[in-house]
Amino acid sequence: MTEAEKEATDAALAAMEARKDAAYLERNQVVAALATVFPAGVARTAIPGWSEDWHGVVYIDLPTGQVSWHYHDSQAHLFAHLPPYTGTWDGHDTEEKYRRLAALKEIR
Repeated sequence: MTEAEKEATDAALAAMEARKDAAYLERNQVVAALATVFPAGVARTAIPGWSEDWHGVVYIDLPTGQVSWHYHDSQAHLFAHLPPYTGTWDGHDTEEKYRRLAALKEIR
């Protein structure tokens, strides 16, 4: 690989990383807003194979069940207004989390 090819590859990777970070920031702003409407809190949860800077978790107790999202330490400020979460993870997976979120429209 030439130096020019390496620089182009590095630039492409940096652009992808920036798009990923922007997507997480957008999602986490919505999650932070949701956490102001329903009981919520934050905790740290270690997951084998995950970097320690991704151990932050926001838990939200919806009327339809618990939901949670991991966030990067660089976005912890979005959840700084929340208290520590005193409950425990109920075992929901991603599919169940979004089913519970979608079910909110049924309880209006």
